Amino acid sequence: MNTLLNIILFILLFFLKSYAQFYVDSTTQDYIIEFVKIADEHARQNDPSKGIIKLFSDEEIYHIAELYSKCYNDDPVGFQKYLNEKHREWERASLDVTSGKIKMKPWSKVYGLKDAISYKYGVPFAKVIGIPAFIKCKYIKWMYSDYYIVDKENKFKTHNLIFLVEDVLKGNKFFTVGDTVSISMMPNIESLVPNFISGKSYLIPVGILLGLQDDAFNSVFIYLNDMQGAREMGKPPKTFPIENEILKNCEYFGIQDTNWTDFKKYFKETYLIFD
Repeated sequence: MNTLLNIILFILLFFLKSYAQFYVDSTTQDYIIEFVKIADEHARQNDPSKGIIKLFSDEEIYHIAELYSKCYNDDPVGFQKYLNEKHREWERASLDVTSGKIKMKPWSKVYGLKDAISYKYGVPFAKVIGIPAFIKCKYIKWMYSDYYIVDKENKFKTHNLIFLVEDVLKGNKFFTVGDTVSISMMPNIESLVPNFISGKSYLIPVGILLGLQDDAFNSVFIYLNDMQGAREMGKPPKTFPIENEILKNCEYFGIQDTNWTDFKKYFKETYLIFD
């Protein structure tokens, strides 16, 4: 009976402490609207099939990267909600045969600007500034649950990774040291579950998954790859274990394995330049 009670208390604690992650109760922010307008204009001015590609000045690409970082750092749920509404508008227009040529998907326009940032600053930089949170945490266990997309009759089996937050490298407004959090992912042949060991500490990149048809979202594990959009079939994602306060696999971030204190300083100076 005591075991059952402990399980119930753990589940209640988990949901109470992790539910509000990434949520910002506000109207659509001006920086989100500005970024999407730039993405729209960039898509209109480019036609790779005809060799027409708009190049940004150093000042322009810096501003675009700053806006992109702000969208994900300050209000990632609001940003995804706004893009998803644009996507629904795109879907309605694509069903209208009188509307002429089908325009580019809104998310594809965003990825176009992300590619421009990657070209200027490198893939890891563009990837990191577009991830809302990096947290140092101790792995506890995993459990399964179902994730639904409303009105699409889709159900996915999610693999929920349970962690105890030990430090927050990025995302202080969303995570607090001492929180017990659930980081979800949908494992398949292209997205295998990371090789985590219970009781060990890791640096975890965390983003969100927002259903296209509702406002529900999950905190999700983000893959870090050295190439844009690359993922090796059947290979678990890169992990960043911390052993005796030494962070491993730091080459992705452009340095050698180093102690946590020095890495925090390096990370702030290299990737949090817009804060």
